[in-house]
Amino acid sequence: MSAAKNRVLKNASIMTVLILVLGFSACTKKLAGDNDPKQRLTDYINTSFSIHDTADRTKLTGYLTGGAKNRLVSWSDEQFRLAFVDTKRELLKIAVREVKPVTPNRTDVTYELTYLDQGRGPDARVTTKRMCEMTLEDGKWMIREVKNIKELIEYKNEITIVY
Repeated sequence: MSAAKNRVLKNASIMTVLILVLGFSACTKKLAGDNDPKQRLTDYINTSFSIHDTADRTKLTGYLTGGAKNRLVSWSDEQFRLAFVDTKRELLKIAVREVKPVTPNRTDVTYELTYLDQGRGPDARVTTKRMCEMTLEDGKWMIREVKNIKELIEYKNEITIVY
């Protein structure tokens, strides 16, 4: 075989390996997000703050199971629109405080959300601390329940704490 043919075959082999590696890493990255409870919860929160239509409800239900899913599915379109579409909320920060594996198929995630909520008043800054129970189903972490721990609402000139 000539040197030119060897180089072509070598380059083709390298390109094939690169394509396989890139393809595998793209698939692995998606699966890693599904297999990481912290990332899965963060994806859900980001999605919930970017809902534009009641038809987007299916985007959220894809992250939920159990009681959390049943509650969201049972809402009327009007309830969903008021909670997600018409809100004047702007996400500022997500901070995961603790990821606690309870069993191989259950993990509890404690997190804080900080967001602006114009619905509560001008320049109302809300910080909520919550605990999320997540269950591993078919290789994906799903949100089963979310419990509020505490909520802090800061207004421009005052602070109100609600438990």
